[in-house]
Amino acid sequence: MRTVQRTLVLTLPIALGLGAAHRADAQTPNIRIAGRIQTQFAAYTGDSSANWNPHAQANSSFEVRRLRLQAEVRIGENITMLLQPNFEMASLRMRDAYLRVVLAHNASGGLGLTMGQEKKPFNRYELTASINLPSIERGLRLPGLGSQIVAQNNLLEDNGYVAHDIGASVDVYGAGNRVQLKAGMYNGSGESSRDVNNAKTFAARLTGTLLRDNEQRPILRAGVAVISRDRGIATSPTSTAFTPDSSARTSAFGIDAEWGDFRPGLHVIADFASGTALQAAPGLNQCPTGTAPVPCRLDGSPRNFGNLRPNAPASAFATFLTFQAVAAWRAQFEDPEGTRLIKIVEPALRFDYTDPNTSTGSNQAVLITPVLNVYFSQTTLVRAGVDLYTYHDAAGASRSLRALRISWQSGF
Repeated sequence: MRTVQRTLVLTLPIALGLGAAHRADAQTPNIRIAGRIQTQFAAYTGDSSANWNPHAQANSSFEVRRLRLQAEVRIGENITMLLQPNFEMASLRMRDAYLRVVLAHNASGGLGLTMGQEKKPFNRYELTASINLPSIERGLRLPGLGSQIVAQNNLLEDNGYVAHDIGASVDVYGAGNRVQLKAGMYNGSGESSRDVNNAKTFAARLTGTLLRDNEQRPILRAGVAVISRDRGIATSPTSTAFTPDSSARTSAFGIDAEWGDFRPGLHVIADFASGTALQAAPGLNQCPTGTAPVPCRLDGSPRNFGNLRPNAPASAFATFLTFQAVAAWRAQFEDPEGTRLIKIVEPALRFDYTDPNTSTGSNQAVLITPVLNVYFSQTTLVRAGVDLYTYHDAAGASRSLRALRISWQSGF
């Protein structure tokens, strides 16, 4: 009996210690560091007009388009923290910065809560990681054209419907992770920006996997999304301060689909969106001041786009419609010895049709982007493409612009 007692006295502290060590190991942060760099050369040509003057800015340039480091921290099985600063052309920006906690989980699904800065759940191509974009850019980047660009991603970001924002979201997933619903409430002021009023932006997106292959990889996925965005209103027509207790609210909805994935074969990402946009045309976006009218649009800082001056007329807003599809074909070569220089060749084509005001004519724009992507590894590649952009100027005349882009990028 005494031997048994002595054994218990000796083994009980060891067992408790091992149990405590196991619990401590389970809560030890698991940190994964990743990063990527994208350098780009671009050259621009096109029609000279009041909208775009080829002699007003440099028409070719090298730039560090993206330079990002990412820290993904996992604590146990239910806690994830993501930090992603971006260093680009002497600018430091915070991109993803959030904490997600899994509140419930079982074999069929679960529930998670996220708080911090993340992308609003709208538009499939916007939510695709930038390192994977077959078209190099999500929208169109042309110096000197600014808010006059009429393309899907430009219009949606210009109106605050996509891109990063600060807030909180709940995600519910089920049916073996084949169905996901994400709903969030955000400042509505954009990336790294405090709210300028007491109203909030609300967004939700439902997605589902409709087809899988024999290895249970997704073949066809689809989604629907809605967003209600609040716009701050200035305290006076000439003020840049906002009234805390007022806002103008606009909304948009989207339908998206994706065939295939980033693997050999056909891959298509398509997005349709419609809703209310703040018009960029100066003649349709004027607010009274008592003297000369001023543009109704008022942008905050640093990226609080599309706010308003008081007494904005109904003509300042319009119903928009936009469709974009990006198709790519990935050919991956066999390389059993790992010595082949070119691993993957992927031609791609993007088609974007955007009408910023469906009630009037001569304002639609079309963006076509053929691209050739060449991979030297899964994450090291060169992309070369041409943006062919046709739009209408303020007088309704058809104009065209072109941008040649060559992008080198690598990640780890």
